[in-house]
Amino acid sequence: MVLEVLEAGAQRSTLGGEVPTMSVSIDNARGEAAALLSVPPLRARATLVSGGTTVFSGRVQSVALAEVAVLILEI
Repeated sequence: MVLEVLEAGAQRSTLGGEVPTMSVSIDNARGEAAALLSVPPLRARATLVSGGTTVFSGRVQSVALAEVAVLILEI
């Protein structure tokens, strides 16, 4: 599945050495993202690509559905 990203947050990790995560916001105003993500694809592979370059590659850790869907990706 390919979704257009509205915004990608900065890659984050804690001082305790947890794995890096990144939040990704997807437009859900018409409910299209909610339809695709109604059964959250937890632990599914996720790759964020910008201009043909892979920016982040990991797995879906969580999904929050509202007017903007937010996915948390984890390496």
